[in-house]
Amino acid sequence: MTGQECSTKRIPVSPSTWETVHQLRKPGETYDDVIRNLIRRDSEARLIEETTRIRKRGKYLPLSEIRK
Repeated sequence: MTGQECSTKRIPVSPSTWETVHQLRKPGETYDDVIRNLIRRDSEARLIEETTRIRKRGKYLPLSEIRK
């Protein structure tokens, strides 16, 4: 990480939220690692939800049609 990426920020959270995040930590992981993993999982879940919504709507072009 660069110096900019390593700067410390304080994020106020409730004790119960802190405990939950603390319990999600694996040995050797930082809180930054935990938060990045949560963000990644959320991004993946949103992509799946959006893809499912589009497929249910049925109004999309298959990639094979787009490439022509």
